[in-house]
Amino acid sequence: MKIIDFNTIKNLNIPLGKMYEWTSTVWKEQDEFLLAAKISIWQEESGRYMTMPCVLPKYNVAGVKFISRNIDDSDGIPARNSNIMLQSLDKHGLLATMDGTYITTMRTGACAAYNAITFARKNAKTLAIYGLGLTARTFLLFYADKLTHPMTIRVMKYKNQAEEFISEFKHDPNLKFEICTSLEEMFKSDIIVSCVSFAHKELAPVETYPKGCTIIPVHTSGFQNCDLEFEKIFVDDIDHVKKYRYYEQFKDRMARITDVANGRVAGRENEDERILVYNGGIALTDMYWALQIVNLIGENCPQIPMTYPIERFWINK
Repeated sequence: MKIIDFNTIKNLNIPLGKMYEWTSTVWKEQDEFLLAAKISIWQEESGRYMTMPCVLPKYNVAGVKFISRNIDDSDGIPARNSNIMLQSLDKHGLLATMDGTYITTMRTGACAAYNAITFARKNAKTLAIYGLGLTARTFLLFYADKLTHPMTIRVMKYKNQAEEFISEFKHDPNLKFEICTSLEEMFKSDIIVSCVSFAHKELAPVETYPKGCTIIPVHTSGFQNCDLEFEKIFVDDIDHVKKYRYYEQFKDRMARITDVANGRVAGRENEDERILVYNGGIALTDMYWALQIVNLIGENCPQIPMTYPIERFWINK
């Protein structure tokens, strides 16, 4: 069994374009995989533990990701972290146990960028990013890597976070930045990407959002009022949204991202449609990325030999 830690993955320096390509492949091949809805267990208000299983028969692998968000960060490391186990379908034992934090962060940014590019209006000129943590930075890395025209990035004034965020991307010639002092000002944009972890209520009235906008709530909360009003809603997986408050009201206006990627349904059909894309994250992306990383690393990682029963009746007498 291979043991692959965070630094081993990070030090591969995988090109952004390659990881974006992995994301595109998952959307095209999603129906060839087997996916169960993630299971969440909550501890008090902020502690959360999620298990995300799936099977990729085409690649002869199954896997599960375990995510934890600790209430108390006693060791000084990020509260949100994850681990992945990969299992061969036709051989005994685990292929790898590996860090899932790097994969989760990067695939989340890549998926959000893919959706911003896929569902935005053609003449989009403004992009609002709410929440300027690691997810926002990862998203803009991927988005800017694909951007071929000037784009105004709107961020929210809060302490010195906006200035620090801008300093990381100020050298990109396609990016111009504006610092806003209200959500209403910031959300009057062509594309809105929300990277805040929690929103206990709707962030703005529906009329705040202009015609033709595309909203991508990376962590899904804060835009439930849009469920009732927007012309189209796209999701990564139907089972993952069935418990949403307004699912019964929006399901007839809903389609999957994979259906758009494969041309089975239309994405944006005109410049006035308001589109909501739920970017909650599915294990298929994690496992596909994990498999690609295992293949890239090859034998250049620690391995632990595992013993398994070789007799059917192995109980000691």
